[in-house]
Amino acid sequence: MPHVSFRYLVSACALAFVLSGCANPNTVTTGETTTTVVQRGPSLVTTATPAPDVIYRRGSRDTVLASSDTAQAMHTEPFYNSHVETLVTRKVDDLNKELDALKHSTSTYQDRLNSLQAKSDTDAAQYYEIVATINTELQSGTTAGNPVLVEKWNTAQSKLDSLSESAGYLNQLATDLANEASKASYLQENVRAAYGLSGAVKEDHERLREVEDGVNQQIVYLNRLLTSVNDEISRRTAYLRTEHLNMQTLSLAINNGELYGQNMTNKLFTHATEAGAGMTPGEQPPMMQHRPLVIIRFDRPNVNYEEALYNAVSQALEKYPTARFDLVAVSPAKGNPAEMALASSEARKNGEAVMRSLTQMGLPVERIRMDAANSAEVRNSEVHLYLE
Repeated sequence: MPHVSFRYLVSACALAFVLSGCANPNTVTTGETTTTVVQRGPSLVTTATPAPDVIYRRGSRDTVLASSDTAQAMHTEPFYNSHVETLVTRKVDDLNKELDALKHSTSTYQDRLNSLQAKSDTDAAQYYEIVATINTELQSGTTAGNPVLVEKWNTAQSKLDSLSESAGYLNQLATDLANEASKASYLQENVRAAYGLSGAVKEDHERLREVEDGVNQQIVYLNRLLTSVNDEISRRTAYLRTEHLNMQTLSLAINNGELYGQNMTNKLFTHATEAGAGMTPGEQPPMMQHRPLVIIRFDRPNVNYEEALYNAVSQALEKYPTARFDLVAVSPAKGNPAEMALASSEARKNGEAVMRSLTQMGLPVERIRMDAANSAEVRNSEVHLYLE
């Protein structure tokens, strides 16, 4: 009996097992002959079972193809996942930081303007309230030099001074805004110049456009803010000039215990546009046939002439805004030379007092021409005011 190794036997069994799975023998008997027919299975087998979720494809490197979402994502994602940093990228970063600083400065200036306006509105409201109280008491009647009104006048004057101080802060704010607008224009030029730098990628220019739009918006905002500040300065300067003159007239009214109106200088400004109405340039108003506009007789001590003088001059200025006046101190022409000299000196003092009253009421001193005369028709010192 031949010797068979164990390894050979195992190999033969394994081969027989494989062959038994590959062939399906059938026995066919025909008469006396029995034939064994071996039927082989199909060479291709199909199945409805889905393919595995992950298939490994061999190439230069292993590529994992997962679900359809993963495959689509691989087709849509760019070749690189992060932006390539260039010299232009760093330049855009610097420009963006400057834009952020510009936005912060503009916001700060807006807050400064809002704060100044709020404080000015409060001071103005308090000022006009005090002035209205003084005028109400003057209208209802009060004593000359009333200390209560004097104290209120001082309070109103302090509020007006505070408004003047805030006007100075507005001027400083306008200067700062002008400087900031210059910086914004310089930043705009740098942004536009950055488009010409070489070595940029598409994303750099997209960021540059965003920075440029932001700078343009800040320039528009700064210009609008500067216009608001300049308008506020012009408006503040106009009414401060008016109110300082009105306070001067109000002080005179308190001293005399009488109610006057606004300072006459303000009336001149009000009617300045009407100066040429019905008159040729340079033409002076008629002298009313040398009849005095106002005659003030100093026939007793403490003559109260300011209210009548104010009303007469105001009406004349409303009709003739460019009018000039002749103020004549008239003394009686009687007695010996010494008496006439004393009377002339007294008349001049009265004339100077009337002139001071006119200037306190707001009439410019260059519109007043002062002279002296004597007349036999007067008994006491008089001051005549003529319209040229």
